[in-house]
Amino acid sequence: MTEQLLFRLRVRYVKQGRLRYLGHLEVLHTIERVVRRAGLPYAVTQGFSPHMRAGFSAALPVGTASSCEWFDVFLTELVPVADALERLRAAAPADLAPQEAGYVDVRADALTAFITCAEYRVELFPRCDAAGEAPAPDAARMEAALAVVAARGQIPYQRGKKQKVLDLTRTLDAYAVRALGDGVFALDLSTRMDNEGALRPEILLAALDAELRGTPGDPIVSTGIQNLTLFDHYDVTRTAQYAMSDDGAPVYPLHP
Repeated sequence: MTEQLLFRLRVRYVKQGRLRYLGHLEVLHTIERVVRRAGLPYAVTQGFSPHMRAGFSAALPVGTASSCEWFDVFLTELVPVADALERLRAAAPADLAPQEAGYVDVRADALTAFITCAEYRVELFPRCDAAGEAPAPDAARMEAALAVVAARGQIPYQRGKKQKVLDLTRTLDAYAVRALGDGVFALDLSTRMDNEGALRPEILLAALDAELRGTPGDPIVSTGIQNLTLFDHYDVTRTAQYAMSDDGAPVYPLHP
């Protein structure tokens, strides 16, 4: 029996707006429906329960937006990239819209194995008191508090009935805080991920909030979207995902 010739289309898409609150499985199912509506000739797996041959980058926490999510879909025909991208865009909801596409080697590593680094931008909005003042600290104090949290190396937290630990020594590479005006801050995070897990920005924010309040021992319970004391709300966006070459240069999922 002749082996079927396959083509591996890799697509970058956004997750934003209201659809940032979709769970990972809901995103996977939606993307599969988009591929079907686009009329692309996708391959299916063998066995008793055949399904679309596709792969996805690591799950985002619910409520986290992204400009750099990725999926691979294996096709049985070589559809021109521009045509495939146009058809996917027409079939996708705007808040999960494909942005770019290209073919990669069918034998290349899965996205979850290839991608080892991610960057995030967090916007923190101050909680004002009764007088309308924002008592949040300045950027320098926030960065100093982050340094204290990072130096501890670990953040214990509870998720459901399980006690977990976020290992910052393995997942947090770098951070920087910028003041955006009106008391709003931007926190830039460079992180690493592997089979053992990835940094959860919301857990880091909960630890930062406790450190700034002077109560670093307060227990942290993961609620998906954390309630902070010093900040009314926050927005997290994943802005980049890539691998790292042997010489320390970033290698993106669609590289030359």
